[in-house]
Amino acid sequence: MRDESWATGASAALLAAVQGVAAVTEERRGTTLRDTRSIARRLGTSAVALFAQRGFDDVKVSEIAAHAGVTSRTFFRYFPSKETVILDIWDQTNARLMELIETVGQPEAEVLPTLTEAVVAWCREYGDLFRALAPMTEQSETLMAAVNLRTVVWEDHLADALRVRYPELDEMDAKVWSSTTMALLRLFQRNAVAHGLSYAEAAQDVFDRLAALTSRSSSHRITAGSRRPSDIA
Repeated sequence: MRDESWATGASAALLAAVQGVAAVTEERRGTTLRDTRSIARRLGTSAVALFAQRGFDDVKVSEIAAHAGVTSRTFFRYFPSKETVILDIWDQTNARLMELIETVGQPEAEVLPTLTEAVVAWCREYGDLFRALAPMTEQSETLMAAVNLRTVVWEDHLADALRVRYPELDEMDAKVWSSTTMALLRLFQRNAVAHGLSYAEAAQDVFDRLAALTSRSSSHRITAGSRRPSDIA
């Protein structure tokens, strides 16, 4: 049984986020009937409430369905697996990150400042949700594996968002930036938990460190490149 105060705080953020999964299930099922949205919300609400109270691995699909007043068969018509409930929430938050990448800051801003501003703004919007999702994900190998597999899709979407923002950006360069950004997301999420920082603070820190590293690397290349062959022993 999870700590009750943690479960209450986690449920507040998760329950707010899960209200948006109905649109995802509508797209997945190819229907926009009112009952579809209502049942999806009930299932999602039941799932995240039970996950927060007991932990992801200790909740069965049959228990989620019973809590929502439907059958397990109905659950699987809306969600292919219980991991999908959490992945749908992550998909929504990541879609918002792509919007921010395409729109934040000055049009002439370079890639790294744009990514920094977008990610920090994203963390300010969803920090409470991330803090709720982190322990749930880390305590479940199956959920962690599902999230890691989905990262490949999110990396592709991030690269696409960068190409929208910077049409002149080379396709491979966009992929390098997207892969780097996803790695930094994992790093600052761990740092936020480990050091008691807000997610926005942790994000700002790791992106500032990347900016400093790339700046030093660039300076080193310029200095080394300016040497004449006769200057090198």
